[in-house]
Amino acid sequence: MVQKFIQIYQEDGIFKPGTFSNNLAEHFARGLTTILPLHTNIKFIWQDNQKFFKQTYDFDDTAIVIQGPIFYDNNYTAETFKLYRSIYPNVPIVISTWKGEANKNFRRECQENSIVLLENEPPKDRGPWNVNMQLKSSFQGVSYVKENTTAKFVLKTRTDQRINEFDFLVYFKNLLETFPPKDYKLHKRIILLGNLDETQFPFYYRDYLSFGNVNDILKLYGIPFYSDPGEMSYHFRHKERMLNFRDKVPNRQYSIDYDSKFAKNLNHCKIKRLARKFCFPEMYITKTFYKLNIAPIDESKISETSWKFAAEYLILIDGESILFDFPKYEISRYGVMNSISNHSTFSRWLDLYRNFKIDWV
Repeated sequence: MVQKFIQIYQEDGIFKPGTFSNNLAEHFARGLTTILPLHTNIKFIWQDNQKFFKQTYDFDDTAIVIQGPIFYDNNYTAETFKLYRSIYPNVPIVISTWKGEANKNFRRECQENSIVLLENEPPKDRGPWNVNMQLKSSFQGVSYVKENTTAKFVLKTRTDQRINEFDFLVYFKNLLETFPPKDYKLHKRIILLGNLDETQFPFYYRDYLSFGNVNDILKLYGIPFYSDPGEMSYHFRHKERMLNFRDKVPNRQYSIDYDSKFAKNLNHCKIKRLARKFCFPEMYITKTFYKLNIAPIDESKISETSWKFAAEYLILIDGESILFDFPKYEISRYGVMNSISNHSTFSRWLDLYRNFKIDWV
């Protein structure tokens, strides 16, 4: 396993973090602070007559799954797992991709960094927007964690995205301990990366990452493959109408007094009728998971059910809180969620968590 060390210097008899050595700073995308979390375990090591310390996180109960096609531009996927490995030396990391994706160089880098490489056969039906591809690679990766490690928690991310926050697994686990789920239907809440803005599309929670108990995440991606050719294809036939409609919908329609008459009247508004005609891959995944593992869905109350799901079983976080990087949309310096959501996702989710009072779903 590649070991990374951080040089320290002595000031007034106290050792303090200094400059990164072994090019570790290059693995932290664009200006990540060199300040270490207070709860980091430190091991002091002498090397070449200089004193170093190595940050170590003893997460024997957590694993990371990175799924999707390999991104070779700037060696993006490999640099991502190198960063995660430098932060978490002992955490199992799995790349779940497709046969023919990994070249010789990538395989070597996986081996040098103790990364498990799964090369799956693609499903015969990729599904609209590759939804079945996502389901299979995610499920295979989480299944490997379940069957071959002792991990109780798993983070599922994508090969084209990166978390740059230094102690992101600590953050995720603390959130789960702070906000337990409503009942026994889930072991823990599931953390997703926003959003609550697009309330005209219920269950439209981003598929960028998910974190939770390994059994819950396995169920999230263990739903049946999408097979209805009509529902998602509606998007392609009415895409322009959909986009024009989205521009006209107020942003804060969910952030109202949740037991007000206005919320109840949403059962009959145009938003509800139109929302039932659309089904993004993200919507299919979360909606199907809810129906199979939480409760049946009354389509006439779908917006309220979506809010209930978020309030009682999810935690929605901001991209900025984990220094989230997503080059696909040419957005850098962790600003991806600013372009997707004009409001703070976590603060709005917290408002929903504290004030959700609808009792008719």
